Amino acid sequence: ILSSTPVAWSLPPANEGASIFATGQVVSYYGFPNVPTMGILGEYTPDEAMRQAVAQAAAYDALNGDRTVTPALHLITAVAQASPGFDGTYLGRLPLSTVHEYAAAAAAQGGLLILDIQIGWSNPLAEVRGYEEALLLPNVHVALDPEFATTRKGDPPGQAIGSVTGDEVNAVQQYLSDLVRTHNLPPKTLVVHQFRWDMILDPYRMAAYPSVDLVIDMDGWGYQGAKLSGYEAYARAPYAPRPGFKLFFRWDIPLLTPEQIQAMPKPPDLIIYQ
Repeated sequence: ILSSTPVAWSLPPANEGASIFATGQVVSYYGFPNVPTMGILGEYTPDEAMRQAVAQAAAYDALNGDRTVTPALHLITAVAQASPGFDGTYLGRLPLSTVHEYAAAAAAQGGLLILDIQIGWSNPLAEVRGYEEALLLPNVHVALDPEFATTRKGDPPGQAIGSVTGDEVNAVQQYLSDLVRTHNLPPKTLVVHQFRWDMILDPYRMAAYPSVDLVIDMDGWGYQGAKLSGYEAYARAPYAPRPGFKLFFRWDIPLLTPEQIQAMPKPPDLIIYQ
């Protein structure tokens, strides 16, 4: 249910002056290597995907006045599986060598890399820490996908819609904040996907952390009206410091155009194409 009633609580963006979002947007291409059904990224090599992201970002840059647009690749690194695997987490993980290949392709064209963690039956912080070597690179960021975090449901990923808690999000934010401070890195972005209220439990426990940009991404596909309502409900919620919006090339009916996105009263800071 949407409400126009003012609320007294909202989470401000952290480190406004240092944030890439303070002066611009990010446009990313999402997916898994060599698997086109999981997103547009899988249709291309890393270099080709980045060229496509650069072109897509340019379409937004032409419409947003003085704001900049940074292209990005959004790589699923911990992908949910139907079976528990040897460690019981229902996850398959990309090797660091592949992650570094995508990070280099993004950096070569002035872009970012976002590592997407589908969580499964693992712990969000543990999975993020597993990619610390990549996160030490200045252009690498992270996303959490609660949809596949189904431990609380007792079902394998894909058989139920999962969730993360506000405290779990905070633990990852604290880790990223510490990483930035310890290694003198640029601010990190943490994206959390959401298309149902129960995907983030206790969202108002999420706090602002130094040098971390928290983005809540409206992740549902379908008709434009439903997507725009979901964007207002989740990405523009009081607990969402910065809004994100995922667009689906094949599943949205029809696909929102850059012109429509940029004409929104509050355009997203992060646009993800799957």
